[in-house]
Amino acid sequence: MREQLRTHVERRAHRALKRSGIFPLTSLDTFDFDYPKSIDREVVMRAATLEFIDDKTNCVLVGPSGVGKTHLANAIGQLACLRGYRVRFVSAADLVNDLVAGQTRNTLHRRLSTWTAPHLLIVDELGYLSFDARGADLLYQVFNRRYLRASTIVTTNLAFKDWGSLFHNAAAASAIADRLVHNGLIVPISGKSRRSDTQVNMK
Repeated sequence: MREQLRTHVERRAHRALKRSGIFPLTSLDTFDFDYPKSIDREVVMRAATLEFIDDKTNCVLVGPSGVGKTHLANAIGQLACLRGYRVRFVSAADLVNDLVAGQTRNTLHRRLSTWTAPHLLIVDELGYLSFDARGADLLYQVFNRRYLRASTIVTTNLAFKDWGSLFHNAAAASAIADRLVHNGLIVPISGKSRRSDTQVNMK
């Protein structure tokens, strides 16, 4: 009976991970906390308890490209899947493109419901591409619908003060940032890209 239960739990966790779209799959055990120039390990481990999901607050990882933001976000997302939470992973650009397509096809309400439903939504790479007014508005609708109802992890290479350039709309940038950081966890990471080191070592 115990073996059947273990098999059932493992299968459920595997299905949850597959549905989440998390890529690549990572773990906290494989993250090198000594590599970034600075990172608040205590806040990361607090996020890994997943209490912020129960509290319906958020976690924002801020830092330059290649310092491990996505690794940490995905590791926390994987823990959440194993713990039975519904999780979805999406890049910020793909999220906006999906919403724009939904608006064009008159299925926006359905798409917004899809992105509002998970206990945890991981929005990766916010800040690498800027959005026009429509994109900013659609992204705001997702964060606004999730505010105090479900948790979001965001990885971004931009400090909050620079989000106005990302959205070309200071009001939208401020509204999105306010909802993300309210009672949430902020993990600033500094350092140089591990990927650039890898490229140098391969030459």
